[in-house]
Amino acid sequence: MQEQEMIVQAATTIFVRDKKEGGLETYLTKRPDTMRFLPGHYVFPGGTMDESDQDPRLAAHAAPIASEQNPDKLPLAYWMTALRESFEEAGILLARDPSGRLVNPEELQEQREKLLQGEVSFYEVIAGSNLQLATDLLRYFGHRITPRRVSKRRFETRFFLMVLPDGMEPIPHTGEIVAAGWTDAATALEKWSSGDYQMVPPTVQALRTLDRFQEAQSLWSSTEGVGKPTLEELA
Repeated sequence: MQEQEMIVQAATTIFVRDKKEGGLETYLTKRPDTMRFLPGHYVFPGGTMDESDQDPRLAAHAAPIASEQNPDKLPLAYWMTALRESFEEAGILLARDPSGRLVNPEELQEQREKLLQGEVSFYEVIAGSNLQLATDLLRYFGHRITPRRVSKRRFETRFFLMVLPDGMEPIPHTGEIVAAGWTDAATALEKWSSGDYQMVPPTVQALRTLDRFQEAQSLWSSTEGVGKPTLEELA
């Protein structure tokens, strides 16, 4: 029971977009070798759920989530974690201004830095700029748990899918990311197979799922994802 209580809730967001030459690509980041959890691994942007992600005031700033986007009926806090971590790590905050326009990453860099420094809360960033979080542009993509053999620090992670709007480009946070970029799933899987990329099984599974699709919208409209925790992950 004590081990189960030590598992931390987390959320990860998979960015995808269509390539100009056809097919889709995704955004991977490399963790510093100094990180305690998964040093040197390639991952999607994400992290631990904060208490602030459960702030009930955020609900008033969130777009309605369709039932097909949330088949497991997860609490809104997981969406908040996914959006906040995407903002902190990759500079991407899917949010609309009062006119309904999606804000560009460059517009919120000052607020992002204050959030990273702990000077403001996520709610204060959103409310202060009178934004509505585009929770309707995220869909649930599965649920996995870090196996004991991978790490003593275990995370129960909900995955989300985001089709990155045209014109948006991530701005990686150098404190948590040493390399980042867009890649097609097949290339990333080849580098994992050859040993050039270190990746945990859920990341590999996500890439295998992405590799079966040629268009971002087709992937979004499907029910495919990273699946549910395996028997090893539940042990």
